Amino acid sequence: MKLTTRYTCLTVLTAMALAASACSRGSTGGEPKSFGTSADSKWDDPNIDIITAGSYNYTDYDIYGVYLLPLNAKSLDDAASANGASATPQSYTQWEGGPGGQPSLAWDFRWKTPLKMKVWWQRVVDAKLYASSKNYDAYTQRESEPGTAWCEGEITITQPPLKDKTSGILLHFFPDGRVEGDMNFVIDRQPVKVDIARRNEQPKLSGRACLKEISNPLYGRKKPVHWN
Repeated sequence: MKLTTRYTCLTVLTAMALAASACSRGSTGGEPKSFGTSADSKWDDPNIDIITAGSYNYTDYDIYGVYLLPLNAKSLDDAASANGASATPQSYTQWEGGPGGQPSLAWDFRWKTPLKMKVWWQRVVDAKLYASSKNYDAYTQRESEPGTAWCEGEITITQPPLKDKTSGILLHFFPDGRVEGDMNFVIDRQPVKVDIARRNEQPKLSGRACLKEISNPLYGRKKPVHWN
């Protein structure tokens, strides 16, 4: 009886250990913890592809400092940078912007889609005030730079990148404060979501800078070496 009991306990413990091990091995297939590419191991990992992230800006103001973060992340430590876009002049017949110029986000092919991501971006609210802003230091001043605001939105990536192919995330910033984004596989002219001929007919956000405004995420962080 004692031997049977000990054998049963050992079997249960072994099963628990295997289950824990399986959960540990499969943890990368769950929610991502970081999109950053700073770790050398990510560049050499066959399960990971370092992809680009760019944007189209359908608003009449410039957008800078765009970051992609896991949904539960609260720090730029876990973020990947994306290309922002200046406002396209009214005289242009095509939108400026498009895909990112450099690989910046570490995509793990063990993640499951659809996958939600958080987006942080800095937008210009008052161009004159922003242009006259002097001696502002985003790393030591808690508030956003004069004439700007930091916004937060959420996107859903419906499919992963194509392994060993050209692909990346493409964001779309709308005048009503929304942001959308998904994986983009078009190599030449990327698809837009607003007809530039009807740009002034789009609904606009009024009375506030963002649908969800956040504090300056650079505050308290270490300045980059090249920062002046």
